[in-house]
Parts: sequence; C-alpha cells; structure tokens
Amino acid sequence: MNFSKKYLYISVTTILLLVVSIYLILSIYITTIAIKATRKVPEINPSSVGLEYSEDIFITEDKIKLSGWFIKNKNPQTVIMIHGVDSNKSDGYMLDLIKDIYDMGYSVFAFDLRAHGDSEGKNLGLAYVERKDLKASINYLRDYHAIEEMVLYGISYGGTIVLSNSSMDPAIKGIIADSPFYDLPELMAAEVSSRTFIPESIAKLLKFGIIRSIDFIYDIETNDIISGLNSINDFERPVLLYHCLDDDRIPISHSDMISEFSPEGSKYQVYEKCEHAKGYEYYEEDYLNNLKKYIEISFM
Repeated sequence: MNFSKKYLYISVTTILLLVVSIYLILSIYITTIAIKATRKVPEINPSSVGLEYSEDIFITEDKIKLSGWFIKNKNPQTVIMIHGVDSNKSDGYMLDLIKDIYDMGYSVFAFDLRAHGDSEGKNLGLAYVERKDLKASINYLRDYHAIEEMVLYGISYGGTIVLSNSSMDPAIKGIIADSPFYDLPELMAAEVSSRTFIPESIAKLLKFGIIRSIDFIYDIETNDIISGLNSINDFERPVLLYHCLDDDRIPISHSDMISEFSPEGSKYQVYEKCEHAKGYEYYEEDYLNNLKKYIEISFM
C-alpha cells in the first residue's frame, strides 16, 4: 500500500470512528434527557369533585413508594386509573372521569406512576419498568381493600402499560386504553423532539442509538414492550380502545396496529377533530356510554 492510499485509509477510518462516536454520544446524551419525567405534583384531590377518598402508599418490588387514592363505592369492583407521561393522578380530566366512573357504581383507584406526582423515582420506565407499579397496585388492592375484580384504564403512556400487562393477574377483567403507543422507536423520536432541543428529523436518525442506549444503560427490554402489547391477543376478554384521528403526538396508526391483534369482540372507537387523548373532552357523552357498557360487560 503506497503512502497516499494508506493516508486515505487512515483518514476515512478516522472520520468513520468520529461519526460513530458522535452518534453514540448524542444517543446516550439524548436518552438521558428524554427518560427523565417532568414531575407535576397534584394540586387538587377527589374532594374537589365531591368524593371521599383514602390516601394510600404502597411499595413496588424494587422498593419504590407509590402514592394512590382509593375511592370506595358500595360495589367493590374497582377501576384502576393510570395517567399519561409527565402527568399525575389528578391531571387534566382525570378527576372528572373518576367521578363519572364512581357515579356508574364502581370503586376507583388512581395512583401516580414512579417519577410522577407524589410517587418516588427519577426515571421513566418506558411502559416496561412500570409493570412493577401496576403489579404493586393490584396486590395492594387485593391485600388491603379486599378487591378481587378490576378493570384497568390507561391514558396514552398508561394505555400502553395496561395493554402490555393484560395477563398479569386473573383479577383483571377488562382493559381500556385511550391513545396508547405501539411503535416505541417512532414514539421516542417524537418525544425526544418535544422534550429536548433536538429536531425530530435528527431524532429519527438517532432512533437506533436511543433504543440501544435504553436497553443497555437502563436495562429496559424495549422488545418486550412490543411483545407484551402483542400478547393482548391472548387476553380472554374484549378490550376497549379510544383514539383521536388528528392525534399528532401519538399518531392513530399506533392504535390501528393494536386493533389488528386485539381479542375478538373488542371495540375500537375513533373520534374525529380532536387532539391527543381528548376524546373524553370533545365527545363526552359517547365516550362515557362506551365506557359504561364496556365496564358492565367486563364485570359480568
């Protein structure tokens, strides 16, 4: 190899190594930023909608203290409410919906996921680690409130959590998911763009590095999130899906994919002209009618 060819080889190799290094460093840096939850502490509680409640603290298997509210009804059958990312158990329309479900005759348990609201924790678990939160809530309701039958309701991020853990416990009689995500790499690219200074076009180029960073640094098995969602097909009961057609945060294509392998008899309600997870606010009467029918059937 003559000098000029050797120099060219060294130069190209150096450039490639530099590009790979920059890619890896950016991926790790962006992942570290994006996986941090924005904590919003609840400023109101169920008493603001006229409900009596107990403040409950329970602990996950990895020793994270979670904060919940139990609204006891005459009927012990309970709906577990799981909020979205960067939210909490009282945020948005959560309390109004809790009141609506209570008025349907059911008990309600709402809690803050790890790293959210009044619960402990620093990082998001990307709907994978939070399975420990859901499991702890089910065990707590059974052990301390003698609840044996539950329906899971999740919004957005919470929707993916409930869908991907349908086989967790025989006490789960129904699954309701409003605007869940399916394609994690696609979602991460959008979330990185909204939560950091990185444009979405650049974030999409970093998708592979971000996912690998999540797997290796945070020990989150991203592939298990997808396999967990696919397992909803084995759930022996129908599920209820909601999604807004114009959702630009989690495109409706995510729920389209989930609906393809949902159990027989499942209902997929699409609402037009509403933003992310706003079906309840824009189409309240229809939303609640579907919700009431589904919960009644689930607890039969």
